[in-house]
Amino acid sequence: MRWQSSVRNFWSRQFQLPLIGRLAFLTVLLLAGQSAAYGKNNAAQLMRSTTSFELYREYMVVVRGSAGPLKGLSFLLDTGATPSVVDAKVAAKLHLVVTPTSIAVLNGNVPGGTATLPSLQIGSTYSENLPVLVQDLSFLQKALPIRIDGIVGLDVFGQSSFVIDYPSREIRFGPTPSMPGSIPLQLKEGLAIIDATVNRAPVHLLLDTGASSLILFEDTPELPAKSGSSRPSAKTIGDFERDRTRSINLRLGTMEFGHESAFIVRNHKDAGHDFDGLISPAALGISRIAVDLDQGRLSFTRNP
Repeated sequence: MRWQSSVRNFWSRQFQLPLIGRLAFLTVLLLAGQSAAYGKNNAAQLMRSTTSFELYREYMVVVRGSAGPLKGLSFLLDTGATPSVVDAKVAAKLHLVVTPTSIAVLNGNVPGGTATLPSLQIGSTYSENLPVLVQDLSFLQKALPIRIDGIVGLDVFGQSSFVIDYPSREIRFGPTPSMPGSIPLQLKEGLAIIDATVNRAPVHLLLDTGASSLILFEDTPELPAKSGSSRPSAKTIGDFERDRTRSINLRLGTMEFGHESAFIVRNHKDAGHDFDGLISPAALGISRIAVDLDQGRLSFTRNP
């Protein structure tokens, strides 16, 4: 099996911070019509359960869990990553059999690996024989006061409908409540894609709880004129060419978000993605999101 990925910048909400462009998360795409392989799980226990989380930088959801016999690990919840990722050091401690692979990023390729995680448990969420990507996640230490041992996506948390409640720091599994905003959501190659409009032009955006801002690819329709120069980047996970922010008009369903700041990044056609950008709920002032993959709906509540 060939695994490929595109990467996106791990932007700080404080745009002036030097972290901009030097950190990134992995957005992993299974290509050639392959869908994400989900591990066996105890979905019945997820019908109604709650998992608490810690929130960093106002958008980064970090949950505690275990991988195999390793307890007390920290995992970043990132709906923009599939399959889930484990740090190379965790893979070594678990003696996982790692198959080397070349990961296609926006401006080249970086080495990585794939493996099968025997078990993963976060609260009541439990998976067995979970296909994962193995990658060095040490770059996250530059932004967080804790070590991140892995990144979990919808291949883990998509076993049941769930609500991320940012103010209460809770993830609730089970039937989703009614919320003011509601839009269709499609699962494509393990990724949650929503329809939106940017400056009245239709776009497809990746729902990305691991992003700190709205990010659009350069060839997204109807973008205003460039407002700054881009800079070249080396072939690293943490950098790629980008422009400065632009002000755009965003609409999700019937809800207008008015003028929002968006980062514009160079769109490399060979990166393997099939969407026009990334949307961060926290950056838009959304306080709760409800993801229902069975019904294909994303509901949300925005801060007043």
